[in-house]
Amino acid sequence: MDGDVLSLPGPTRIEFTCQHIIREPKEKLTLFDPTPPPQAAQKRDLQRLGKYIVTSQCLGTGSFATVHLALDPTRQRQVACKSIRTRKDNEVDQVMKEVKILMKLKHVRVHTHVRYIDYLSSTFQPNINEIYDTEQDKRFLNIFLQLCTGSDLFTYITGPMGAGNPLCEAEAKYIMYQLLEGLRYLHDLMISHRGLPENILLHAPGPYPRILIADFGLARPNAYQETFNVCGTVSYLPPEGILALDHKHLGYIGMPADCWSAGVILYVMLAGCHPFDNEPDKHPRVSTFSDGSSDISTSTGSRDTRLKERIVYGGVHFPHYPWHDLQEAKQLILELLIHDHTQRATVYDALASSWVQNEIKELKTLYRRRITADVQTCT
Repeated sequence: MDGDVLSLPGPTRIEFTCQHIIREPKEKLTLFDPTPPPQAAQKRDLQRLGKYIVTSQCLGTGSFATVHLALDPTRQRQVACKSIRTRKDNEVDQVMKEVKILMKLKHVRVHTHVRYIDYLSSTFQPNINEIYDTEQDKRFLNIFLQLCTGSDLFTYITGPMGAGNPLCEAEAKYIMYQLLEGLRYLHDLMISHRGLPENILLHAPGPYPRILIADFGLARPNAYQETFNVCGTVSYLPPEGILALDHKHLGYIGMPADCWSAGVILYVMLAGCHPFDNEPDKHPRVSTFSDGSSDISTSTGSRDTRLKERIVYGGVHFPHYPWHDLQEAKQLILELLIHDHTQRATVYDALASSWVQNEIKELKTLYRRRITADVQTCT
């Protein structure tokens, strides 16, 4: 934390002081820019909320919520406090929807083939950001969550050398395996996330990270049902989501949309670029509606329009390195990015793919070691 001092013993005493440097926020210029630093948030003094102590250190802020570092003295651990302002009844209802989903994830027993240690077969899925508690005051609903210190997945992919650094196949496979296990847990409970790309967090810094799916504000229960409420980042919406976004009489289903997002994420990890971001404009707009209206709305600007066209009408291209050595990964991506959502691969199909199953023993061993180490650190 800011102000902490590390002393190294020896003939000459050496001390290091941790100092957080805050840069001015900036907009994301490209898909692979790191997540912009949070807007400067108003500092708060130490505040007691139930058994927790909320510090003034702001970890992030968004349109509806601010996240601060908090302490749990009873368990001697650091946690994240997500404070959501609730000024209107509809805002309270939306927040309570997220809390109910989180509590459902926490309390429903996991029925899974993963039986490494008791921790993995208890009421907690290691790749879902865990909720600890909630506290409400006059202005905020405060959700206390598992603290993640490794930033987010796309900041990790970007790395210190610049945007668009692909991961090696082994690390991408390890991360994808965790993502699929987390999604399988959600889909078993008939919950779709619908906001994956921005909300894949790293539990701690370092290679071969443990990932956690976070922020269930856009999640939907009864995910097998069609919804007309489209949400998520355009770059990761499936074709049926793009069409539903621009035509309110069309709907889409959350679980196949999650699988499409997972396919895009896998492509990005292996190639360092988005599968639909740089494809030449070969696919003209085609109207399929009786009133002659365009399938794709142009109201969001030409760049977004071209991206939407590529997603709806285009195919996935594997133009050069590293794809010639990744045939099984290519096949999985193609199956996850099938335009017809009824034919698209499910998370169960993806976990059963040859790309995953060829090294499933190694994946499980690495997974077990990482989770065991994390549990021992926290206890």
